[in-house]
Amino acid sequence: MNTNPRDLNGAKVLVTGGTGFIGRHLIAALTAGGARVAVLSRGGASVQAGALQHIGDLKDAAFVGKTVRETAPDVIFHLATFKQRSARIEDFMPAMETNVLGSLYLLAAAARLQTLSAMVVVGTAEEYGSNPVPFRESMREFPVSAYSYSKQSLTHLCEVLHHLHGLPAVVLRPTIAYGPGQSTDMFLPALIQSLLGDTPFPMTAGEQTRDFVFVSDVVDAMLLAATRAGVAGQILNIGGGQPVTIAALAHKVAAMTGKPGLLQLGKLPYRQGEVMAYSVDTAKARSMLGWAPRITLERGLTETIAHYRNLK
Repeated sequence: MNTNPRDLNGAKVLVTGGTGFIGRHLIAALTAGGARVAVLSRGGASVQAGALQHIGDLKDAAFVGKTVRETAPDVIFHLATFKQRSARIEDFMPAMETNVLGSLYLLAAAARLQTLSAMVVVGTAEEYGSNPVPFRESMREFPVSAYSYSKQSLTHLCEVLHHLHGLPAVVLRPTIAYGPGQSTDMFLPALIQSLLGDTPFPMTAGEQTRDFVFVSDVVDAMLLAATRAGVAGQILNIGGGQPVTIAALAHKVAAMTGKPGLLQLGKLPYRQGEVMAYSVDTAKARSMLGWAPRITLERGLTETIAHYRNLK
């Protein structure tokens, strides 16, 4: 790891979205480092041993305020999100209700704390949309879905509350996180599970380029953002640094699993508003956090495939 989670040894930490993929990896690192972890989640899944779960909805202002007051965290990691990557108008309302209004309840409660030293908010590189690559933090965002529009709005909310009220929030914009334990509603685990199960895998032609970042590298960046001085109010890109076309990635995974004949490229259409090039410049995170990705795509795929193979 680039940082030692024991930098938060003894700290009171509140994590929203702690039952999700990145959240579970983050909590494991925090508890291993001696942090006292509380989790705000909707339930449906238990949290790891050593973390205290508060079950409720982010859109419930009273519940959020009560949880923040009772846990009195030194650090907040905000990962909870409505993640519907749709361009349908109907999906904008729930995205805004959770990712903006629900987040505002959390940010407002956090701003009232006397104990808070850092707040790490997870955005997304999708906020840049159809900008030219590599995406840089100085770019004007161009969101392409209800999800990315609501996350862009949250990013701006963090900036204005930092400016007006001193909220010590830093926004990280990761590319596509992957690794062991991710659900199959994401492309890479769906691909791996399908191939390992000897099931044909229909997909697009795969001409779009993506930047995958291993989950432990994302957790490293989050821990650094929580413990480094001078990053409040900033937006920082987090990426793996090895952009690859989806077709090339699929062929690589098929070769590693020994199932090349199961790929069905071109069977599915591209998503409406599909971003064809998606990678980030991480110079700012390298400079301000001293962070760099440590896990190559090859090593990350090896570990991820091994995880899903062991589940069989």
